[in-house]
Formats: sequence, C-alpha cells, structure tokens
Amino acid sequence: MKKIKLNIYGRTLLLLLSTAILSFIAFGIVSFFNMNDLFSKSVENGKVVGDLMSKFTEDFAVKQAQDQLYSLAFERAKRIEQGMSKIKKDTESISLQMNQILSHPENYKDLKLPNVKEEIVYNGEPYIYFPPEVEQNGISDELKKEAALSSNIVDVLALVSRNFIGHQTTSYIASKNGFLILIETSQDKNATITFTEDYDPRERIWYKDAEKAQKTIITEVYMSMQGYPAISCATPYFDKEGKLAGVAAVDANLESLYELTTEDRLGDTSINFTLNDKGEIIISSTKTGTFAVSKDQKDLRKCSENDFAKAAVNMVEGKSKVELLNVDGKDYYIAYSPMPSVGWSFGTLIERSEVIKPANMAKDIINEIRADITKFIQNLFNQHIRDILITVLITLLFLFLVNFKDSKKFVTPIVELTNGVKEIAKGNLDKKLDIKSGDEIEVLADSVNNMTSDLKLYIENLSKVTAEKERIATELNVAKNIQSGMLPSVEPDFSNREEFDLAATMTPAKEVGGDFYDFYMLDENHLVLTVADVSGKGVGAALFMVISKTILKNFALIAGSAYSEGREPDLAAIMERVNKQLFKSNEEKMFVTVFFSVLNIKTGEFAYVNAGHNPPLVRHKEYGDFTYIRNTKKNCIISVSKKAKYQEHRLNLNSGDMLFFYTDGITEAMNNNRELFNENRLKSALDTICDGSDAKNIISTVANAVKQHVGDAEQSDDMTMLGLVYRN
Repeated sequence: MKKIKLNIYGRTLLLLLSTAILSFIAFGIVSFFNMNDLFSKSVENGKVVGDLMSKFTEDFAVKQAQDQLYSLAFERAKRIEQGMSKIKKDTESISLQMNQILSHPENYKDLKLPNVKEEIVYNGEPYIYFPPEVEQNGISDELKKEAALSSNIVDVLALVSRNFIGHQTTSYIASKNGFLILIETSQDKNATITFTEDYDPRERIWYKDAEKAQKTIITEVYMSMQGYPAISCATPYFDKEGKLAGVAAVDANLESLYELTTEDRLGDTSINFTLNDKGEIIISSTKTGTFAVSKDQKDLRKCSENDFAKAAVNMVEGKSKVELLNVDGKDYYIAYSPMPSVGWSFGTLIERSEVIKPANMAKDIINEIRADITKFIQNLFNQHIRDILITVLITLLFLFLVNFKDSKKFVTPIVELTNGVKEIAKGNLDKKLDIKSGDEIEVLADSVNNMTSDLKLYIENLSKVTAEKERIATELNVAKNIQSGMLPSVEPDFSNREEFDLAATMTPAKEVGGDFYDFYMLDENHLVLTVADVSGKGVGAALFMVISKTILKNFALIAGSAYSEGREPDLAAIMERVNKQLFKSNEEKMFVTVFFSVLNIKTGEFAYVNAGHNPPLVRHKEYGDFTYIRNTKKNCIISVSKKAKYQEHRLNLNSGDMLFFYTDGITEAMNNNRELFNENRLKSALDTICDGSDAKNIISTVANAVKQHVGDAEQSDDMTMLGLVYRN
C-alpha cells in the first residue's frame, strides 16, 4: 500500500488533534518560539551564505583579471622588446659589416647599384641615392669609388630586410659624404620606389643623434620619408682610421608594433599602450582620452591624474606591477612590464566595473534567491501561526497526547536545510541537500541545490584559464629536457681520456634555445668539436638546431670514412653539403653560424672551418696568453646562399695548449648599463687561467666573469661554451 505523505498543514492538524488542550497550548507556544527562532536563523544564514559567495566570486574574478593583466603585459612587453632588440642587432650588424668593408677594401669588388632618380626600382631591391646638393657640386671619382665599395653592404641589407617580409621597413647606410644605399620592403611586392628629391640624410635627426652619441640610438617617433609613422635604430660606422664614415640604420613601422598592442584585449573597456622613457604614450589601442597617443607628446608623470602619474613614474623606472587606480573618474586595474633594452614599458588596463560585472551578476542572483527563500519561509511561518490559532479555537474541548515523534518529523527537514546551508556557506559547493519531505521544504532544498550547482560551474569555468597556462608550461619543460638530452655528455666516454680534457655547457635564454655544441670521434684518432648558433630563440630555433646538428653530424660521419682509406676528409666540402641541405628546406629563412673542427689527438693537428661564427681562442703553452683564431676572409653563414663556398684552415697544438669555443651570447651579455661583455673582457678572463688547469676550470672562469659583469640583468641570448685542454 502506498504511503500517503502529508503536507505541513496536514501534519500540524494531525498533531493538534492528538494532544490535550493544555498540552496543545504549551506546544503551540513552544512551536511559535522555535519556528520564530528558526526563521530568524534561516534568514541570517541565508544572508551569510549570500555575502560569502558574493565576496568569494568577486575576489576570484579580480584575482583572475589581475593575473591575466600581468601575463598579457609581461608577454606583450617581451614581444615588443624582442622586436626592437632584433632591429638593434640588425642595425649593429650592418654597421659592423661596413666597418669591415671600409677597413679591408682589398677583399671586396666595386659594385654599381641603380640610381633611384635614373632607373625604376622595385620593392625589396637595393638602390643608391645622391642628394641634390651632392649632384650639383659634381660627384667626384673618389665619392663614386666610395659608393661602389660601400655597395657591398647590400648582402647584409638584404638579409636584414628578409626578416621584415610583409611589413613596411627600410634598411640603409648613409655616408658622411652624402650618398644613401637602401632596401625598402612593404606589403605590395610589385610597388616601385619613389624618393623625395630634396632629401639629405645628414640633416635627419637619426643621423645627427647617432653621430653625436657615437653609439647605437633609438629615435623618437617621427614621420618617415615613405609617409608612415616610424622609429629608427641607428649606429655609426667608421673607416679604417677609426673616423666616422657614416651611419647605418633600420626604420621600423609603428603599425607592426601597434598590431601587438591591439590584439588579445581582455574586454570591451581594456586599453593597451606603450610608454617611452620620457613618460609619453607612443603606441595605444585607443584614439581618445588619457591613454591615447597625444600630438603634443605629454609627459604622463606630470598629468593631473595623481594615481596614474605615480604609475607612469614606476613604468619609466622599469618596474612591474598590478594595481588599482582612478583615471577620469573611473576605477581601473592596470598592469605594466618594462622593456629594458629600449627603455619603454608596456601597460594594459581594464575598468574595474567590467572585471566585477560577472561577480555582481552572481550577487544579484544570490540576493534574488535569498529574497525568495526569506519570503517563502515568512509566508510559511505566518501560515503555521494562523493554522495553530484556528486549530486551538476549534479543539478547545479535545485533549490528546502529545505526539513527539510527529513534531520531530515536522522540524527535521527545516533543521537539515539550515545545517546544509551553513556548510555551503563555509565553501563546500559539493554539498547536496537530500530532503524528501514531499512538501515545500523539499522544493526549497532543490532550489538551494540548483543554486550551488550553478555557482560551482561558474567557478570551474573561471579556473580553466589557469589550467591551460599550467599545461603550456609543462610542455615547454618537456621540450627543454628533450633538447638538453640531445647534447652530448662528457661522462663517461670523454671524461678519462689521456690525450685531452673536455668540458661544455649550454644555457638557453628561454625554456629552449638555438645554440648547440657537439663532440664525437670519427675514428680512434680524430675528435670532432662543433659550436653553433641558430638565428632567433625559442621553439623555432630549437627545432632548427636539432635539424642542423643532425645533418652536420651525419655528413661528418660519412666523410670521416676517408681516414680508414688513408685520406683526409675535405671539411670545406662537408660544410658546403650541409649548407645546401639546410638551404633547400629552409622555408622560414633561418640561418646558423657554425665553427666545425677536427682534432688529431695523436699529432695535435687542428683543422677547422668557420661559417660566420665567433672566432674561438687558443692558448699555446709556450706563449702564455689566449689569442683569437681569426682568418682574413670570412666564410658565409649556413643556409643563406645555396652556392656559398667555404675554406678549411689548420693549426698545430702541443701538449698543454688550450682551446675555448663560445657563442655570441657570451660576448654580447649585457649588464643593466647596457654594456657588452665583449671580446676584450673574454680574453682578459681567459688569461687569468693558470697552466695545468682543466677544461671545467676554463668554463667556470668565463662563467663567473660573465656573471660578475651582468649582475642581476636578464639573460637576453643563449650562452654556450666548450673548453678543451690538449695533453698528448
């Protein structure tokens, strides 16, 4: 037989009919006070639950927004700084090549470039320009010869321009005698070049600033001669007497940097901007207001908004922070991160009202549910009071025994509801109320369960972003371990060799890097030593590094079979085959510098090919000091030209002689004053090494010297070192 469930009214009626009038009156009084107390506690607990959930939701939303703001500011600052660092490095490469051309003219042939005033020049093609004043005075034979010699810079200009395919930029050199050699790139590959007739590069601000500073400079934002807003990175170059011969420069279109500023906005009210070292906004995702680019370039450290003035001071000083400030009468959360290499700072902000909007919506829902619950309990309480009074008047003549069990059954669902709500208020959103009373209390419990499920789902969605970030960090750490495992280990095969002592280390600037070293035996008497540096950093460089290392080792092992036939392998031919193989499949236009060598551990004969890499150093025991292994003619870097040729060189080592190989991350390590460690400091550090030192001491000596020079400055490039002591 199916059990009949009574509602609250039926239970109350049954209870009253079962008691005596005096007991019923006493029970009615007790019930009244108990229910009133229960109502008050239910309302109070409901308010506590609502307030706690509202505060938790708001705090969680603010914390998530702050984390996202800081991550966005840090990542954008790094990307913009890396772009500017690349432009600076390219500019200095052009300057160094010009120094080489002017210092050693005998190594170069005269070239003739098209004159933009006389011939049609297309986008991406090199050309030369003479200002009207120079042409009016007549172009002397001496100036023509300088221009023809300087035209050899076009290979480097073309290499630099290749990095900016799809963007509008200009790479060039300007002679102090007036001529200009350029390569322009733009999105229109078929565009022709036009040039201002009265343009004199020596009168431009980038030329004057670089000439005055005698070092690399980055200009303020200006309108380029091609008509786009730009900044220039310029550095002087010198003739063989060390006198100023001109200025090398690369123009960067601010539209490219603007794209980095405007993408990945967090919300409708978010604003991204870049502040220079003068406190001026030079790039912004908004066109109006305090955070827009101003025509008169205001110093925001002096603005009337006191909160933002303090933030601007912190940004100029290179600090990183997330904070709440008031601007133009609105509260904003702002995050900023510095770009030390250019002295800028990237900032991103969003209105506080947008951050806490989801929390306010949740708060409104909670308040609405709480009001409904309070109203329901109030109506229920009033209904019970009316029922009790009516029943007392009707049943004055009836006496019944008090049914304690039924009373307890009546109160239990409400007590369970109250206890459940308290547990939910403490943060246990997995708590589910299991009340099967068959009346309005069961409906109320189901409403609370639905509310907690909705809140839990909302919080889980907010947590997904954090989980995704942790997944990416884990994958990068796995990639780092894989790359580290590909580099050879001295232990155990090379640790106890009588003929030589060997040590090597590679420290990437990011999780993974593009540097690598390698050492292995071609046969029992010939040891291969390789150090290389792939262009760029990060995952792309690491993948290209794996390909380069594998191809180079495969070709070397194949060529090493010549020893078994009584012949010497052609190291130059090995490099040419490696170059062709990498060039053929190099869709990303990456390149790698390589120092590849073979040491005869029995005779000390050291054969090597340097493909555009930093020169290693050798210390002959009989002389005492380290010297750079330099050659008059430099070989081309790998994967730039399919027809590149390479030259093999040799020298002899005696017992006690030392070798040190490295990548440019060592000599170009900078301190907070932007001073390079450079080749002179490297040689000075190595010269402190005593006779009898092992290879590990060579590595640790240089590492300590670099660390002392850099201080707490951030590592900007991969650092690789390899040391060898010949003992035979």
